[in-house]
Amino acid sequence: MAPLLLKRTTIRQVARIYEEFMRGFPTPHALLSAGEKDVKKIIKPLGLHNKRSKELIELARVLVDKFNGEVPCDKEKLRELPGVGEYMVSEVLLRACRKPEPLLDINMTRVVKRIFSVKSAKKNPYKDPVLWSFAKMIVPKDPDLAERFHFGILDLARKICRARDPRCDICPMKDLCSYYANSVRGRKVSTALSSY
Repeated sequence: MAPLLLKRTTIRQVARIYEEFMRGFPTPHALLSAGEKDVKKIIKPLGLHNKRSKELIELARVLVDKFNGEVPCDKEKLRELPGVGEYMVSEVLLRACRKPEPLLDINMTRVVKRIFSVKSAKKNPYKDPVLWSFAKMIVPKDPDLAERFHFGILDLARKICRARDPRCDICPMKDLCSYYANSVRGRKVSTALSSY
């Protein structure tokens, strides 16, 4: 359920209501038997509570009806669940099912595009199958390492490889990074040459 709570909101916002949500609805069966009013009350701080509560209850209904209340650890079955997109499928497989999958969100997309110079022809590159395929190749095969790898990428994207004002000079990946080599280092070289 957590991935659905995170749609169009931040981890910080979800963290504020997560424990209360899990106490009230610890299983899909509990969520399905709850009233929509009770669900809305808890998730209201996240915004979109009318739509989100309907999606959560519908997801619980499908999990109960088709999978006896269990979240499937099969990619195709996960894709059939309402409100579940490619990122959510990967997150469930990685975190709940312990299968090494890429978590290709906008942050990881930016890091992959900059470091490896992987181009995307899509308007929303994190939906690009080419980027998903590339990301899958660089994710460690060990589930624990894969999870730590993703936390590292998120930290790198948030603190250093930011969308605006990237901090390339302190980046631990700068010696491997195409963006740094072509943009930052290239500017430094041309500035140094122009001073002669």
